[in-house]
Amino acid sequence: MNSFASCPGPTRKPKREGYWAGPEGKEAGSSIPLASTQTPGISTEQVYLDDSKPFVASPKAIMSRPPPPMLSVPEKRTAAAELFRDRHFFGAAAFSDIRDARAAVAVPNPQAQPPASRRALLLRYHRLLFAARDDPCAFDETLSFTWNDAFRPHLKHAAASLRFEKAALVFNIGAAASRIAAAHSRATEEGVRAACWEFQRAAGAFRAVGQMMEEEAATTVDMSSQASAMLERLMLGQAQECCFERALAGGKSPSVCSKVARQAALYYEEAYAALVAPPLQNHFERSWVSQVQLKAALFSAEACYRHAIDLHEKTEIGEEIARLQVGINAIVDAKRTARGAPGTLYDYVSRLEEDMNKSLETAKEENCRIYLFRIPVATSLVPLPAASLVRSAPLNEILEAKPENGTQSP
Repeated sequence: MNSFASCPGPTRKPKREGYWAGPEGKEAGSSIPLASTQTPGISTEQVYLDDSKPFVASPKAIMSRPPPPMLSVPEKRTAAAELFRDRHFFGAAAFSDIRDARAAVAVPNPQAQPPASRRALLLRYHRLLFAARDDPCAFDETLSFTWNDAFRPHLKHAAASLRFEKAALVFNIGAAASRIAAAHSRATEEGVRAACWEFQRAAGAFRAVGQMMEEEAATTVDMSSQASAMLERLMLGQAQECCFERALAGGKSPSVCSKVARQAALYYEEAYAALVAPPLQNHFERSWVSQVQLKAALFSAEACYRHAIDLHEKTEIGEEIARLQVGINAIVDAKRTARGAPGTLYDYVSRLEEDMNKSLETAKEENCRIYLFRIPVATSLVPLPAASLVRSAPLNEILEAKPENGTQSP
């Protein structure tokens, strides 16, 4: 006689809780699709989120504890406005406005000014430049623009190119958007939504910088094609993280939360891979690299954790155990090498690791006593599906600088 036949299974909740708890209550609604942006080299799919718990514009709290910190990009510094002494290049009528606008931009410490005010100054100067001659430097090679590297201010580059000047402005507009996004309180729905859009605006700005600098012979590392691509991926990762926070707080299914988390992990993994390879290797502060590394591990583990919850509901205990172990290993490996990241992020990652270990222990105990499923090896597991809910904003939306746009997020 099978000794397990009469052994009743343990009573367990269909969904594990304790990491982030969604709001209680449910209202009637309909299912709505969320637009997914296909990213080259990344497998994504359309996600349909149940709208039975709709989001509202009220500042209702959605997080039971502080969310992980976000990264913002510092602005580039530039030389003073004496570069515009040859006013005939721009036309006498516009010269005074351009000179004054650039003087307002060329301050010694732009980080000391509120990011919204900085963005307004940058946008004004950018509009004036676009109204000027397309390439004033073609008339006088002595007219050049000098900008310092945002991450290594002692490095600088000078070029007799108005395209370079415009690209540096767009870089700083993206940096200001990242500062605005990071400053938003993500403890409320309104704050998460606003932060998500600003990070997408920053991503679009850095993407535009890479495109604008394609024809430039040389520049500082922060405006290279590799840095532009890395910063775009980093900003998209942080925007996708906002989507995950909203999906989880909104009570979305474990399957949906897993897909959103997996895409955030992919964005962070791409950013981290660029940060540890030339020419970006050793160019950024160690704390930056560690934070991106930990975020990649965090959301890889989150994807495994949420998928494991879904597997448990389907009584696929063998794969559940394997997915949990993969996620835990990702956290352990990242914590072993990441140094200098904020303590709040380490605490956050450790809390998830603790929750996953509890779930793993329970799943192993049940499997030994009841199910006796074979545990698949990690290498045999298929990659988890991912769903991108964010996009890099086009340049025209970035330059409009509206508080919100129609971009969908969960």
